[in-house]
Amino acid sequence: MGQYKKIKDRVMKDLKGKDTFTQSEINKLEELIQIRNYTPSSEQKGIRDKMRKLGFYGRDDWGITNLQLGDLHRLIKNKEIKIIGGNTTAIISEATTIKSKETEKQTQKSPFKSNSTDLKDILEKFKRNCFDPKFDFETKIPDSSGNYILCLRKNSKLSIPTSLTWTKFDGLDVIYTGIAGNSLRTRDYKQHFKGNNAGRSTLRKSLGVLVGWKLIPRDKDPNTGKTKFRIEDEIKLSEWMHTNLIMYFLPTSDFNRTEIELIKYFNPPLNLKDNKNIINADFRTQLSNLRNNRKN
Repeated sequence: MGQYKKIKDRVMKDLKGKDTFTQSEINKLEELIQIRNYTPSSEQKGIRDKMRKLGFYGRDDWGITNLQLGDLHRLIKNKEIKIIGGNTTAIISEATTIKSKETEKQTQKSPFKSNSTDLKDILEKFKRNCFDPKFDFETKIPDSSGNYILCLRKNSKLSIPTSLTWTKFDGLDVIYTGIAGNSLRTRDYKQHFKGNNAGRSTLRKSLGVLVGWKLIPRDKDPNTGKTKFRIEDEIKLSEWMHTNLIMYFLPTSDFNRTEIELIKYFNPPLNLKDNKNIINADFRTQLSNLRNNRKN
């Protein structure tokens, strides 16, 4: 909240932009903030220009860098930004509701019944938590621990050197399941979908090597063994993931146990760790070799 301490003094001066917006302008700003969050920094200037055309200067007028939806909502809540012809209370209420639900889910106990590992009810909960990166805002994903399932959209395909046996979820082919020990939003969206660094996402690394992109050292010291793709390939990968993948998530503190059950049930082809299923085993070996720059 420190960056907001001097806002009052700042608005007493002339603003570069404005502090009063229509509801449609606020909606557009929210959309631009979300788009900016998964756009590479080298391509964000055009988005900032669109915000400025609407009259919003985050750094110049409000001292905000790396603008997030929460920053805009706080300005509205603090009445530093006014909305004409709209419902300010609804916007604040929605943000509060999201936070409340996240807190509730974060304290959620094991999703499994104490006397069984019945996945049926758990998978129904996953279905209620669908994230479409083409249309949904990242705030839909809770900032809490949990599990996620990644599926191919209908008519989307992986670049694979061999045929696979697929397991479907909600009518879609499951390619990967994962865990987030701290934050589903950070792990799922920020590191996978917009991470631009396969060195911090095994999922991105798997998808990229299947396409045939070359791995390069992630760190200044190449001896660390950590790898990623060239920036142009990382950008293409982010675009492909937004276009071709759908994600389902489930907040839970028992994510390790849930992960084991999901891998057993779905046998996702991109899950190498803890996957002992003989079906697709040859493909997993090929994928492991590709990720480690080994010849098959």
